[in-house]
Amino acid sequence: MKRVFAFSIALMLIIAALGAQVSAAQTASVDIWVDIKNGGTAVIITEVNCPLPDKSSLTLDDGQSGAFHIDFSEEGVYSYTIRLEPDERDITFDDTVYLVRVYVTEENGSLYTSIVIYNKKTDSKYSPQGLDEPCTVTFVNDESPDTPDETTVPTQPTESEPPSEPGSATEQPPSGTDDGPKDGDKGSDNGDKGSGGSSRPQTGDDSRLDFYLLLALFASAGLFTLSVLYYRSVVREIKQR
Repeated sequence: MKRVFAFSIALMLIIAALGAQVSAAQTASVDIWVDIKNGGTAVIITEVNCPLPDKSSLTLDDGQSGAFHIDFSEEGVYSYTIRLEPDERDITFDDTVYLVRVYVTEENGSLYTSIVIYNKKTDSKYSPQGLDEPCTVTFVNDESPDTPDETTVPTQPTESEPPSEPGSATEQPPSGTDDGPKDGDKGSDNGDKGSGGSSRPQTGDDSRLDFYLLLALFASAGLFTLSVLYYRSVVREIKQR
């Protein structure tokens, strides 16, 4: 009786060990590595009926790498979405969204995995090749803000002020000025050149000269009147003496 009991115990231990080995052989794992330039937080979204990863988010510093670890125990096709979660920093966050699809197959009692990574932003895909090329998704954050710096934007000349160099042949005279001699002004133009190259008065200068002339006449008349009054006062004083 004791021998039968001991044999039963030994048989149960052997079956348990074999079951553990079979269970271990029926498990496959995948690590999805994440790189984030300038640091940030990546989140993974699991579709329905897919094994859960060891964590739902991954926060990394610039130059640091991390991975989402997932264990699979059955054949099938499993899908995961990975994207960045923006934070309060004033930078431009990478809006790329990756779809990671894991294919799990069984051969000779063992599970094998193959992975395809879809970049939804560029509509491209690639498949990492095992240990030689680990499954990696990369995000690139830009430290510069979205709005451009106003100090670096070159100013454009307005239509009313076309760019031209001083003295150039393309420079246009301002409005209201004499743009050159006409056919009837050739004689006066020669006279101007002989007087040292000075130009004729602009339109409207004659009225200003008339004003100055009248002002000089009034001043002369005033001085003459004061002189007469002063002369008469001197004559009166002489007569009174």
